[in-house]
Amino acid sequence: MPAPGRVLVVAPAPPPYGGMAIQAQQLCKLLRADGIDVSLFPSNFPLPERLRIVDRLPGVRTVFRSLLIWPALWRQARQVDVVHVFAASWWYFFLVVYPAVLAGRFCGKKVVLNYRGGEAGRFLEWFGWATGPAFRLAHAITAPSEFLKEVIGKRFGASVSIVPNILDSRAFRFRPRTSIQPKMLVTRHLEPAYDIESVVMAFRRVQERYPEASLWIVGTGSQERHLRDLVSTWNLGGVRFLGNLAHSDLPDIYDQCDIYLNASRIDNFPGALLEASAAGLVVVSTAAGGIPFIYQQEKTALLVEPGDWQGLALAAQKVLETPALALDLATAAVALARACDWREVRESLYRAYGFPSVSAFSGLDKGAISCELP
Repeated sequence: MPAPGRVLVVAPAPPPYGGMAIQAQQLCKLLRADGIDVSLFPSNFPLPERLRIVDRLPGVRTVFRSLLIWPALWRQARQVDVVHVFAASWWYFFLVVYPAVLAGRFCGKKVVLNYRGGEAGRFLEWFGWATGPAFRLAHAITAPSEFLKEVIGKRFGASVSIVPNILDSRAFRFRPRTSIQPKMLVTRHLEPAYDIESVVMAFRRVQERYPEASLWIVGTGSQERHLRDLVSTWNLGGVRFLGNLAHSDLPDIYDQCDIYLNASRIDNFPGALLEASAAGLVVVSTAAGGIPFIYQQEKTALLVEPGDWQGLALAAQKVLETPALALDLATAAVALARACDWREVRESLYRAYGFPSVSAFSGLDKGAISCELP
């Protein structure tokens, strides 16, 4: 059978390697492997050469991009059957999501609004009156978590399908940690929402008991200078700032660490935590946003309240002091990663697209991704 349809994915493109950009990149790759004609419309597209002078002026650059996005989306939407819009909160919703939804509808295409904003509750409470039309215009609404399904359903009474984030399980080698070392890792943007300062504070407390402890920090952001100053002021050893890394470099980083520390204050469906679980790390995290909808306390992770850096430190110490618990947590969490394997995700995604069942077209075998998790 021929491929069931053509898809336009509207989302940010790396760099930087944010969650939406990585998910969009993986989705396009896997759809192509299924034989589907897919193209990515990068919402952070470069400006034409004659306008590159404003690239160093963020506010001005945004204005120009918000004007140029309309005709560009219109041209591409006419050539596809489905417009898949990666949606987030605040300005992105109004400057990217609305144009994409309207372009899809006016071109007579099926519009799938894939909402994944961590601040959904506050954003939709404040701007539900303005965002409602976009949700109502979409033919299908999807979200990666029960958390967002609940928030959107409560606000708009809309039907929301769960389509989890995609995890390419081939990229991560599960390594059981029978002996837990104080080698800690965080891979989030260095922004206030992810509260990396609490991670550093928790690490400082752990290092008082385990002087050999290390902390690797992957990512960049507005808090980097402040965090480096804290590390220097407290004279913390073993802390490495690795900067932005390509997603393909992360499996090797995960493999060298044993504990994943996450202190986010706002979150939805953090792929970074699931990647850590796929690699066998023990997850110690705050219970922000959608995280407790994924991880269960003392079954698949140790969870504390957002902002509780002391609790984060105590949880990390508990993992180090009870390796049997650590191994149980990591082994149980692998099932969470397995549920995000492409073979599990695409059936629900194709239903949202209105495509035939996966087994109905020839791309199935070459698109299948083997799950190497135990």
